[in-house]
Amino acid sequence: MITLFRNKKKHKSLFSLAVFILIINFCFGQVTYEDAFPNISFNLAVELQNAADNTNRIFVVEQPGLIKVFPNDVNVTTANVTTFLDLTSEVTFSSGQEIGLLGLAFDPNYSQNRYFYVYYTKQQPVAWVSLDIIVARYTASETNPNTAVPSSRLEIFRFNKNQGTTNHNGGKIAFGPDGYLYCSIGDGGGGGDPNGNGQNLNTVLGSILRIDVNLDGNNPVSSNGNYEIPSDNPRVGLSGLDELYAWGIRNTWKFSFDIPTNRLWAADVGQVKREEINLIVKGGNYGWNRYEGNEDYDTSTILATNPDIKPIFEYDRSATDLSVTGGYVYRGASNNPSLKNKYIFGDYISGRVWSLDYNSTTNTASRELLFKTNGQFVSSFGLDEQGELYFSSYGTSGKIYKIIGGNNGPVTTPVNGIGNWSTLNSGVNGTVSTLALRNNGDIIVGGEFTNANGIAVNNIAIYNPSTGWSAFPSSGSNGKINAIKIDSNGKIYAGGSFTQIGGVNANHIAVWDGSNWQSLSTGTNKEVLKIGIDANNLVYAVGAFETVGGLSANNIAMWNGTIWSTLMDNTTNENGTNNEIRSIAFDENNILYIGGNFSTAGGKSALRIATWNGTNWGTLGTGTSGFVQAIIASNNYIYAGGNFSIAGDQTVNRLARWNRTTNSWEKLGFGVTGNVNDLQHDGNYLYTIGAFESASDTENIFKIMNGVARWSDSNGWEALGTNYNVGINNTGNSLLFSADKKLLYAGGNFAIAGAVNALNIAKWGLIDCAATPITPEYQINGGNWNNGISEIQISEGANLQLSTVESDTGFTITLPNSNLVTNNYTISSITTSSQGNY
Repeated sequence: MITLFRNKKKHKSLFSLAVFILIINFCFGQVTYEDAFPNISFNLAVELQNAADNTNRIFVVEQPGLIKVFPNDVNVTTANVTTFLDLTSEVTFSSGQEIGLLGLAFDPNYSQNRYFYVYYTKQQPVAWVSLDIIVARYTASETNPNTAVPSSRLEIFRFNKNQGTTNHNGGKIAFGPDGYLYCSIGDGGGGGDPNGNGQNLNTVLGSILRIDVNLDGNNPVSSNGNYEIPSDNPRVGLSGLDELYAWGIRNTWKFSFDIPTNRLWAADVGQVKREEINLIVKGGNYGWNRYEGNEDYDTSTILATNPDIKPIFEYDRSATDLSVTGGYVYRGASNNPSLKNKYIFGDYISGRVWSLDYNSTTNTASRELLFKTNGQFVSSFGLDEQGELYFSSYGTSGKIYKIIGGNNGPVTTPVNGIGNWSTLNSGVNGTVSTLALRNNGDIIVGGEFTNANGIAVNNIAIYNPSTGWSAFPSSGSNGKINAIKIDSNGKIYAGGSFTQIGGVNANHIAVWDGSNWQSLSTGTNKEVLKIGIDANNLVYAVGAFETVGGLSANNIAMWNGTIWSTLMDNTTNENGTNNEIRSIAFDENNILYIGGNFSTAGGKSALRIATWNGTNWGTLGTGTSGFVQAIIASNNYIYAGGNFSIAGDQTVNRLARWNRTTNSWEKLGFGVTGNVNDLQHDGNYLYTIGAFESASDTENIFKIMNGVARWSDSNGWEALGTNYNVGINNTGNSLLFSADKKLLYAGGNFAIAGAVNALNIAKWGLIDCAATPITPEYQINGGNWNNGISEIQISEGANLQLSTVESDTGFTITLPNSNLVTNNYTISSITTSSQGNY
């Protein structure tokens, strides 16, 4: 205090400086977003454009096949929105994937020729071709500029996909400053680029094309369509397609040109670890699938050209930023330093939006978080004619938002939580991906970590509520463990991205028989993401693999203890799914449910969720619009969670349930605002964990949950924790109940649970998990004993076993000789010296 008064003047100056800095930050440092056109909404918007024709109109591409146009006026109403072009009968559409009408580009001379170009997909009846990728030209009406002339269609090109998957079709088209049309086309889908398209110079898949749509004879005419090949394209005169401009790309979801710098910015969506921002240059090889970002992905892949070009910026998925959406360099009217001349981009899944500050001298970049949406999926960015920046949200009633300076972003409401969080000692030093409970109370913890409470481990460890942490009795695995399941005989099955576990060669899946790890035949050729075990102890592995045990399986297979078998539909004779599977569950009738990023199961339509009855594949209604990452069966419902916005025909926001009585999808309030990674049900409540900040019972009222919450029809959404100290401070991946369902264990990538420091794993219960004020109910020799009694008398010859009903609750026992022992205590045949009060 004396020092404070002696430096009063100095502190006043510092205070003034702090206020000044605060004012600067308030005026210039805050960036948020607002509903740009409150009176209108759109159905699955995937692109925003202006025509650069001085009409100040906004064009919105709706994925099912419509282009809408309206004046750039905040007071615009539905009466002012016109359908510019209807292609719903021409395109093949599937919500949640890059299927449908995806791209729009206006000709540089649009004011004179009224030409514009569209990019879309169309299903083909040819067995080996799932889709055609098409670019076509249309002409706007001369008499009504808000409508196009459907009969003016000129097909520019049509390319067949060389595989049966339906995702990774890219879909962005734009004219460069050179007047040529650029087109991004993804690698064709499937986990890990199974056909090697990224490094194949003889396919358009996995590349960015550059073509001349002005057929004026200045360049050679292509034999593949109504366009010319720019004579300076990098593969002209060399092997490969002349249309290629850059390659080695997984799935560029939006690119843009920054005219003042002549830079081509592109955002490439990652496979399992890295999301990329690239500067695209002529003839550049961006490394996929040899590399994912700066990391190795498939070391067996040989680069088509050398060297590969690394991203100028990449980010990992630790905070559930899972799917980058490319934006634009902002050059609008705002002088906000967080926006001005910065590249603005976002993440479709998490809703985070950043600005990127690029240093061309060092070819490095740093990002600044601008804001996080309140659950809106960031499907696309766009500019108006003044250079102001917008983004679209993906949903059946999606909105267009304008990015602005200020701090009046979405409002969330803190709510009091219930129950208490506590730690599992000092936790683990890396991500927890999966949890499983043994009959003896052991919790098997799997993930990507090397230390558990100070004990050296390799991606797998044991936590016992009474004895604490221990290493698994083997050397662990040489790669991440994604899934652990235990059958009724106590055998432990582990799946992941490893090739060795316990010193045994095992490709992505193995079993612990109580003494040793064993491989399951030759395992799978790629990562196992989840494992399910049915009522008959049959083991199901799902993930992103093509083969298992030498069989063509397509992402799912069954192990009967001796051999693998595939899940072939009895009517179509087709196996598995056409893309990766991320979740699995069984109901009381042993019906299998799977979820993931597929659109067919057994060759039948099944949008992200499917059923298997032992002979045939089916689905639940019209499925969901995005990944299903968690499934659980309970009572009369099948619950599904993930990153989808729609289930059936309604917006549900990442969580929904299938009513098995009415055969229809139902929403849980208004869902949650971020990814759902796991679900558990205790018979009364649905518990969920992921990367969401809030949940909604009522539309537009967001209650803070912080990654973990529970739902019931009677109470709606409830936060878990004490007072406002609820949930976790980062991503949650896995939930597990104790045998009596009194405790809930949570694992993931976080450092705080409720009000306590908890490194990547914690426990929650309605009782105080730390047992501070609550006296536990004791057991004597396995039988419940009076709650609250602090002393018992034991006579000579008795057998004594003391424990608590709450197996995780620690306690101390004072022996008759005044010595202290902690936790459960067992002594046989009490001697004279041992009898007395305990």
